[in-house]
Amino acid sequence: MAMVEQPRPLSSPSTSGTAMVPSWLNAQLQYLRMHSPVPLKVENLRSGARNGHILDRFSLFVPCCLSYVKWDVVYNGNDTRVAPDIIFGADDETFQPLMDDSELSPCYYLRDWTVADPTRLLKLILLIRGLYLQYQRKKVEEVSDERVRFEMSTMAAIQGLEMCVTTISEGMEEVNFAFPLVLEMENPHSATNSQSSSITCSDISLQVKFPVRGGQSGGGAPQLKLVAPEGMRDVFDVDDVKLPVWPEHMCLVEYKPTLELTLQQQVREARASVRLRRNFVEALFPFFGHPLEVDTLYYRKASILTSFGVFTFLVHFVLPIQFPKIQPSFTFQSSQDYPWSPRWEASEMAQRIFDFVAEECLAFKRSCGDILSQR
Repeated sequence: MAMVEQPRPLSSPSTSGTAMVPSWLNAQLQYLRMHSPVPLKVENLRSGARNGHILDRFSLFVPCCLSYVKWDVVYNGNDTRVAPDIIFGADDETFQPLMDDSELSPCYYLRDWTVADPTRLLKLILLIRGLYLQYQRKKVEEVSDERVRFEMSTMAAIQGLEMCVTTISEGMEEVNFAFPLVLEMENPHSATNSQSSSITCSDISLQVKFPVRGGQSGGGAPQLKLVAPEGMRDVFDVDDVKLPVWPEHMCLVEYKPTLELTLQQQVREARASVRLRRNFVEALFPFFGHPLEVDTLYYRKASILTSFGVFTFLVHFVLPIQFPKIQPSFTFQSSQDYPWSPRWEASEMAQRIFDFVAEECLAFKRSCGDILSQR
């Protein structure tokens, strides 16, 4: 199995030059995009014929263990009665989901295939993905390393667990485990109704990699990576988390509660920081004036038009997630910033900016020195 980087988000199908996506495939892809319970990604819509006018095949990125595997879906644009072929990666030659012809097999969907049903493609992909996760689990079970076998024997109670084996190089593999972490958080609505005072959050997941060379994983801590939705970064960035130390002889199931408690506290602090950022932004207004623009969701940014004497300018504030532990930054902006003319040669443009920066740098240095001497 070869993992790939996370691809770009799925966009609406479009035409490519004179070629176009047929309406029946467009309906299938739109349904997949809108209703998939997992983040499937479509890329490289193309035609199977040279200079063809019908885009009837594409690459599909399927999530597995918090990474993606690439499959190719191939239709026959000239005969819509033919079910699509799905081509798996070169490392998955032994994955043969069509060998089973029961009602739980993909053959059940392919036998009476019709493009008139826009749900068919998504149902087929989800079924094959489920079989693929089973296939990868069996591959992990076949790993002879004692440590990997022991870790697997302790994971039965972990909900949402996925596992796979990836080939890194000749004789070098990685056994990957991935699962959502369970965090107990305060319920923001509990004060206004009869709901519980806490809720369960499982937006953050953990990816664990055990390198295996020659069938042996060796000692030491595995590679750990936290993964969270992109939209969560404005509240809490998992890249800033300092993971707890992995003690010697500790297994993953023992490490998991310690990590969850650490994250639980940090997420709570990040949520509290939203309120503190809001209080700070509102405290700016009496001094600087009414804001032009404010991020009223997370209070990470604010722009204010202010003046001193006859000089009017903009101040842009940026508040870090870790506020107030980390101080905010701000930028001045004015149409009178520095001399400029679009008619200058490039060398003069650069020289004028350098001269301005050099002059302002001295003033900035004096200002920082005054602040430090007053502390």
